[in-house]
Amino acid sequence: MNIEILPEHPDNAAAGISAMQLHFNQLRKKLAREEKKQQKFVMEMDALCHTYAEQVMPELKNNHGMLKILMMRLIDFSTRKSLSQWHREELEAWIHELLDQVAEYDRTEATAIAELYMDIQYEFFGKRAQISDPDEFDPFGPAEPAAEPAAQQTTRSAADNEAQSDFFGFDDIPEPEPQEHSQFFNGFDAEPATPALDDKWLKRLFRRAAQALHPDRERDPARRLHKEQLMTELLHARDNNDMMTVMTLYQQHVTDDSLQIPESAFEALCASIDDQIQRLQQEKMVYIYSDPHRARVHDLLYAGTRKKQQQNLRDVLEAIRLIGQQIPETIDELRNMNDLKRELRNRQEEHYYFMAEQMVDFY
Repeated sequence: MNIEILPEHPDNAAAGISAMQLHFNQLRKKLAREEKKQQKFVMEMDALCHTYAEQVMPELKNNHGMLKILMMRLIDFSTRKSLSQWHREELEAWIHELLDQVAEYDRTEATAIAELYMDIQYEFFGKRAQISDPDEFDPFGPAEPAAEPAAQQTTRSAADNEAQSDFFGFDDIPEPEPQEHSQFFNGFDAEPATPALDDKWLKRLFRRAAQALHPDRERDPARRLHKEQLMTELLHARDNNDMMTVMTLYQQHVTDDSLQIPESAFEALCASIDDQIQRLQQEKMVYIYSDPHRARVHDLLYAGTRKKQQQNLRDVLEAIRLIGQQIPETIDELRNMNDLKRELRNRQEEHYYFMAEQMVDFY
């Protein structure tokens, strides 16, 4: 894309224009690098997700039999009334962790075990179990069984009524609201969702591009569909203050001559590119953590180099195999309540040490 800056005061603006052009060129190169990095990152994450499914999942499934035995042992211990409150919280956190592992490869089984655990808690203690920390991911949900007495139902709080249907917690992520596409058939004078293209020159540029791309002017269905897609891209660029895309579409479909941009509009263009760079970085985080499975794969396997990714994979596989060896030992050690309380104390201390290390690293 060829761009020329039109100085507002041509007699003494040569040095300023040169600096602005240099800044613009640097921003364009940075934007191109960020877009390339984003594309590479998505491809790497797709490959890592495939690797996780092909290599990690089978190893997780190998531990299923022993995991289920351990969970049932812990669920049986949870009915003992000699457990203190912190014992129960630590025990439930342990069950939660094991359910997380099972849910990696069998959500149906994880949900069934969680429901069993809640039913047993209600049978013995008259209420379903809940992790006390509200910031923790709650796999069990706050709902009471359907057989709850009517008197208790009337006194239950409103928060308790908002039960998720999936007791393991896979329904607690709200469905995305449907997005309405821009109504370009109603004209292109509608205001965007966010203020953009506020410079008069850039607004005129958008209007000319919109006129050229308006689908209502096409009689051929195929060309009309193509124009609809281009018009949607143009309106999306406008609404997101993506002036580079607007200018690209203008040059592709209106004129391929060099764009002569007034100095005032040029400053807005540079600000738009800077915003676009920041938006790409934010979109990367949204891409990672909008999908729990992708987020887990990222946290476990992703690294900046292929060599480090392969090392992460080996470490994860080794950790899963080590867990598979430790589970039978743990089951053998949990013979009575004293054994359980000792193990819960060890787990609590490990959590404290971990939190202390995190605080030291933070500060």
